[in-house]
Amino acid sequence: MSEQMKIGFVGCGAFCSGTHIPNAAANPNFEIVAFCDLDEKRLATLEQQYHPRYVTADMERLFRDEQIEMVICGTKPDARMPIMELAVRHRKHLFVEKPLCYDPRQIEPMVALMNHAPILFMVGFNRPYSPMMQAIKPLYRKHKKGSATVIYRIIGEAQLWPAHHWNAIVEKKESTIVHEVTHIFDVLNWLTDAEPLRVYTAGEGNMDNVITLNYPDQTTAVIIAGDNSTAGFPKERVEINTNYATIVGDSFREVIAAGVEGGLVKETFPWHQGDKTYTTSGYEAISTEWQWRASVTPEEKAYGYYYDRMPRVDKGHYAELEHFRQMIRRGGPSVTDVFRGAIANLIAWDAIRSWETGQPVAMDFSRLKTL
Repeated sequence: MSEQMKIGFVGCGAFCSGTHIPNAAANPNFEIVAFCDLDEKRLATLEQQYHPRYVTADMERLFRDEQIEMVICGTKPDARMPIMELAVRHRKHLFVEKPLCYDPRQIEPMVALMNHAPILFMVGFNRPYSPMMQAIKPLYRKHKKGSATVIYRIIGEAQLWPAHHWNAIVEKKESTIVHEVTHIFDVLNWLTDAEPLRVYTAGEGNMDNVITLNYPDQTTAVIIAGDNSTAGFPKERVEINTNYATIVGDSFREVIAAGVEGGLVKETFPWHQGDKTYTTSGYEAISTEWQWRASVTPEEKAYGYYYDRMPRVDKGHYAELEHFRQMIRRGGPSVTDVFRGAIANLIAWDAIRSWETGQPVAMDFSRLKTL
């Protein structure tokens, strides 16, 4: 069987067009056969840029296409279940962007469907595939002894959101805990190889929150999440303290670990802006991000697309698609499967319930394992 895999895209919005499509196009192991979207202008742009075999507004056509092996879904979360059913019916391996869904009633049917499906399925939680997190996990395993405290900062700038996302979060009061922080729930579960027992949330509910997770191995994680910062400052940072050691991952550019038993470790990861590659961290990186943010045009802001010019760090998006392709070719389950996607969603809804009640919420995911 050929290593190259023929793929199609369903839902080609700003994020998918700025991230998954160019990553797939850059991977010689993928051939993009088709794009499916309801936006004719977007399809015309993608057709001119990537030259697929066809573009269409009919996703049934794409799923019926016998040459396509894998479909990448970038639709909004509330449109996923019919796409998952189509993928199973037509035996197309399916990758869906996070979160798994936005309706709690869909979780169990989704898990049951994919647990018994003749296809592989993956949720787009990319951070475990990033070089930074791949470097952090062995350091965590090496140093972890007794209690651990983890602080994860993920704070962006709501002013740069596309209009539909602003409307969903700010106007309709949908929570970024589901839309965004599910990413961090998943990467913490992956880091600790565990699922949290309890969640407590303080903050604003739909935006700008502090969320505490208690894990069963004396690990406590605090997530500081929001969108009241500036995109001119790095969005993410993780700090882990355990066994008299500290491990820091800074904006996917650098890892520093210090501990008496493990010595001092420093590793940097390349990042890009346009055709330039950098290995700097610290103030120079912040300065580059600030210069880009100051240059964002009103047209880019209105359209919600500015990916071509912004500084780009490696958050694992390229690697997650390649990992999924390899699992399809070589056999074996997807690491970021429907179960992990469902758990991240359930933590999010319990975190929202904690904010609504002002009380911590105990969690138990055992029922998912019986579906």
